[in-house]
Amino acid sequence: MRTSGKILFFAGIAIALFIGIIISIDIGDFCNLDKDNLPTSIWDYPALCFILWGFGVPIGFILSSIGILMLGGAKPKTALKFGLIALVIYLFVSFANGPMPHVPFLFGIGGAILMLLYFMILWKHAKQFKTNIYKLAGYTSLVIGFWFTCGLGSRQYQPMMGQGESPIDIMLYFILAMLFFWLSERKQNKHILK
Repeated sequence: MRTSGKILFFAGIAIALFIGIIISIDIGDFCNLDKDNLPTSIWDYPALCFILWGFGVPIGFILSSIGILMLGGAKPKTALKFGLIALVIYLFVSFANGPMPHVPFLFGIGGAILMLLYFMILWKHAKQFKTNIYKLAGYTSLVIGFWFTCGLGSRQYQPMMGQGESPIDIMLYFILAMLFFWLSERKQNKHILK
């Protein structure tokens, strides 16, 4: 199980790095995609190349996380369950976002949920942060990064207000991250109290 986990972990790293770096270096040369060569369908080569870039890196992340669970000694059922749930969430968010217009109100709700989860983590685990200030600095930096990323992601839609795809998928991942951090802190706190 541990050998399989190691293989899966490094395969995920290889996929994420290869796709992320190779295509990001010069997407115009590799994918033949530029403003004068926009694909007419998703089956055209430039579009498929861009889809590989867009979907391949997160798939690499998911594979690496499954591998690290296996390498860490998790039960096969746990690793498989985690991987399937992560993949289903990823595919759902990716495809559900396609026809979604930008709705600023949803961003407001998402931002409020992020702030609520952040403040709940701080309030509930204040004693832990005094002994590990790096964790507090990490959470705070992450939430500030969320704030600026959401602003940057939504800014392009302000002139259109409701036209085109929404960056709500990014907001959903931020919310999931903070929710899982909060659940993790809660679980850790219960374990410490026992």
